[in-house]
Amino acid sequence: MSSIKMSRLNDWMAAIMRGVSAVNLALAALAAAILVAATLMVFSEIISRLLFNRSLMWTVEVSGYSLLYMTFLGAPFLLEKNRHVAIDLLAGALPATPQKILTALTNLFGAVICLYFAWYALQVTIDQYQHGIRVTSVLRPQRYIFTAVVPLSMLLLTIQFVAHAVHSLRGTSDAE
Repeated sequence: MSSIKMSRLNDWMAAIMRGVSAVNLALAALAAAILVAATLMVFSEIISRLLFNRSLMWTVEVSGYSLLYMTFLGAPFLLEKNRHVAIDLLAGALPATPQKILTALTNLFGAVICLYFAWYALQVTIDQYQHGIRVTSVLRPQRYIFTAVVPLSMLLLTIQFVAHAVHSLRGTSDAE
């Protein structure tokens, strides 16, 4: 490939990753807002029980759904910033070249797994939507509302894992 074509490809990839990064940041901000809302809900439940001897039954259920959303909305941002849990004992003990290869392979493996989960979760979400499946709970919401976040998150994680693999093989940081 000529250097001009390679430069254009790099520019194109960089633009895509800036877009993905903006989406990751927006979803992480949404996850933070959900955390604040869940905290306020639990606080209101405590106050309601303490002052009025009445339970707000919906708060426990909504708080549980909030945990799901916080996890899946925040995960792509954490992966992008390398703030996720990682066990690098083996990779850290290897020389530079094998370390790059191992890091790229583990990132590609993560991408394949996340892509599979994105596809499968999308199929499940569509099925739940088409059949009107509801959660068996006090509020009885449509189940697809909660599973829809999974394919989105897994797709963004797939993209991020591929980017990490490319950066690892190139020997560049993700910020470059």
